[in-house]
Amino acid sequence: MERAKELFLKYSGNGYFMDLDGVGHEYAAYRVPKETEELWAQEFISGFLRSETQGKEALRAYSTVTELVRKNGRAGIWEKCLYYPLRAGHLDDVTILFMLRSSFRMAERAVKKRGFSREDAGAYLQELEGYNQQVRDRAEKGTLTRTADYVMREFSDPEYVAWYLDDLKMKWKGLF
Repeated sequence: MERAKELFLKYSGNGYFMDLDGVGHEYAAYRVPKETEELWAQEFISGFLRSETQGKEALRAYSTVTELVRKNGRAGIWEKCLYYPLRAGHLDDVTILFMLRSSFRMAERAVKKRGFSREDAGAYLQELEGYNQQVRDRAEKGTLTRTADYVMREFSDPEYVAWYLDDLKMKWKGLF
């Protein structure tokens, strides 16, 4: 079962990607019950929300989290994951900017299923706008924070940062 869990988490429970990499039959042979998959997903999500991973590792983990939430997220957990990038004080600006794109994709798929109301979206947009203003100010000053394990040249350009944030905000408004 350890191997099954490893495959499940590596592929975020996505059988299509397991098949593409040629491990779909192996995973299917384990005959993992849905309840076990849900338990693994919840363990991974809870562990991530408590951790303080950074940089590429945080991006990879958050990508897995958003996929698991999209597929298996129970009520309440997806909102915690949605707000995670905005409230995780240990993350650098560039990591958060990338995570915001993933959180939008998670929300886009989950909004109708999870009952995220216009009021909820308004509250989220308000918090996002507060963050956006701080990031724009830091981008203008050339003081965006980033971890040492990767460099994103586009986020060195304040105009790109402004466009990125405006595009994200417009997509959010388009959900409702």
